[in-house]
Amino acid sequence: MKWALITANILAAAAFIYLGAMAMAAHKTHAYSMYREFYHKGVLNEPANYSVEKRMQEIAAGGDYYTAFSVLGVSMCLVHAIAIAVWHPNRPAASPETRTPHS
Repeated sequence: MKWALITANILAAAAFIYLGAMAMAAHKTHAYSMYREFYHKGVLNEPANYSVEKRMQEIAAGGDYYTAFSVLGVSMCLVHAIAIAVWHPNRPAASPETRTPHS
């Protein structure tokens, strides 16, 4: 059971890495696609000294909290896996002599 919990925590850590990266990519893609939609619809009126595309990229970079949350999740899973490995000793299976009979 100990190794199953450790394996589950490591798999959860890998899932947090993947989900954090996917959320960040989706956030950046959404910001860029909004710029492209505004551009093609003619909604933008860009002054010469202002780049809306650059500003949308800056907004997309604000999604760094996805990375922070995924790192926090990974850290928690790995600390939990280490705690299980260190503080839960392997218990040998009960021998037939030490088993109690069921009523």
